Amino acid sequence: MGFRAGVVVSGLALALVACGGPEPVSEPPKAPPTLPPSLALGGPKDPAPAAAKGPSPDVVKGKAALDQGNEPAARAAFEAALAKDANDADAHAYLGGLTEKQDKAGAEKHYRAALATVPAHEAASLNLSALLLDTNRVDEAVSVAKTASAAHPKSAALRLNHGVALATKGSEAEATAELAEATKLAAQDPLAHLTFGQWLGTWKKNDAAKEELLKAEKLANGDLGVLASVGFELKNVGAFADCVRVLDGAIAKKDAAELRTYRALCKLGAQDKPGAQADLEAAVAKDPKYGPAHFYLGGRYAEAGKWKEVIAAYEAYLKLEPEGPLRKMAEERIKLAKERKDGKAPPKPGPAPKKK
Repeated sequence: MGFRAGVVVSGLALALVACGGPEPVSEPPKAPPTLPPSLALGGPKDPAPAAAKGPSPDVVKGKAALDQGNEPAARAAFEAALAKDANDADAHAYLGGLTEKQDKAGAEKHYRAALATVPAHEAASLNLSALLLDTNRVDEAVSVAKTASAAHPKSAALRLNHGVALATKGSEAEATAELAEATKLAAQDPLAHLTFGQWLGTWKKNDAAKEELLKAEKLANGDLGVLASVGFELKNVGAFADCVRVLDGAIAKKDAAELRTYRALCKLGAQDKPGAQADLEAAVAKDPKYGPAHFYLGGRYAEAGKWKEVIAAYEAYLKLEPEGPLRKMAEERIKLAKERKDGKAPPKPGPAPKKK
């Protein structure tokens, strides 16, 4: 997933550590409670002028309506611009942004129409590359972002999208260079450092990842979404003490069940088992409908041998998320807990294989 002109879409993987040991999951049990804010990242929030003459009067009118939060009026103005000039690149770029949430295919047509008139149009390229990443067309995303980055080398947002596309493709060295350049261009933007830190963690460059993530924290200006995301990623690189500290700050701003659950996992990594259990119990009390808290609390009860509570916790998770990513593990643990509750001993390990 990538960055858009005026909109940031975060796709940070949150592979949570399960209670009692690491348990990789195919997808995060829950998305962050608050997405980071829309930040400029060195690129324009508005489409660049299609020609030296500047934007058309209707585009100017539409932009003013957008600035006032009046999307219907903005849409009408951009459509009026296209009625007068079907090749108005700025109008296409704006309409694509307004359309994308409801109609990705329609938005893509607008972005491509803008690029047909103005090759490497900055905002259209930025949004199209992000859309292509969202729809797993990675090679196309690399191509669009590479062309636009060459035309707009000072656009941090385009460099980020190019870097993310390269990283998603598996081109670590090229991606590292692009993401590093993006953080230089947007040195004061927390999301640039957060994105780079997340990928460095994915590549197991944990020390470098931690450095970028802590930069993002310092630049977050107390933003809850940024702090939460930084905390998640610090956990993933094993910086548990920093993770707890950062999530302490996030929870001070919003005491949410999701944040309590994530902090509990960081506390487990830091070997603070009582603190982890307290956070999970608080999470369940605060929001009984948040499934992952029940799942991880089941692990805490299992370590204490409270099999009745273990069964109840995992059953609560399955009731809330019957098709959730932790379903299979929950079902297996319920079966094991019922056997323990009935006094059955765990199966003895088989003999070790003979060495040849």
